[in-house]
Amino acid sequence: MASAISTFVVDDEPLARKRVMRLLRADSEINVMGTFNSAAEAATHARELAPQLLLLDIRMPELDGFELVESLAGQGIHPYVIFVTAYADRSMEAFAVGAVDYLLKPFDDERFARAVARAKSLIASGRQAGSAPAAQRPSLAGARTRLLLAERGKVVVLAMRDIEFVQAAAKYVKIFAAGRCYSFRQSLGQLEDRLDPACFVRVHRSTLVNVEHIAEMHPLFHGDYELILRRGTRLTLSRRYRERLAPFLLG
Repeated sequence: MASAISTFVVDDEPLARKRVMRLLRADSEINVMGTFNSAAEAATHARELAPQLLLLDIRMPELDGFELVESLAGQGIHPYVIFVTAYADRSMEAFAVGAVDYLLKPFDDERFARAVARAKSLIASGRQAGSAPAAQRPSLAGARTRLLLAERGKVVVLAMRDIEFVQAAAKYVKIFAAGRCYSFRQSLGQLEDRLDPACFVRVHRSTLVNVEHIAEMHPLFHGDYELILRRGTRLTLSRRYRERLAPFLLG
């Protein structure tokens, strides 16, 4: 049997924390490892405990929920997040950072259960996928045609078809779309799970490509290939990732 999902509950309202805890205690698949009244306290403990799931308020003193998510990402910690908040005005930003769900207070038990069930399903799929090719991995994006990304207090909306390729750059990713470059503080793997797996494939440990933008392939040395995109950009297809690209080309 799979181990229970390590979970943090973070909310500065005692009654809200108490209710969430009551609902979670009935779920044997959830292991609440910590409840916190501040995001700063949760960040400190997350370094040691690395939770898989956060039930997280947004507006809190000192550090808010979005800042906590960003802080954890900077440490290589990427839990699934369900925002639980009384404010309806941040939902687009929540989904832009890859939130599983956005629960608006007050919510009923059934709505809460659906959010947790979705998180459990995504976490279980992620565990099973492990080393599976990118084309077979579950995606938060599903059949979405747009990607939402939070940037300096705004939400950038990108059409999936316009994204040509993505490259890792330290703690950031650079997204090249429609002739422009966008930089976001996110890991490549985290973003990969939000892209459409029917279009995007990893061709190098630091590069994802939208196969619809590949125009030519030229063999290099030792089994590598050079990919030339429709705008003329040249990328390397590593020998290690050739098998991941093949199904897209054959299809």
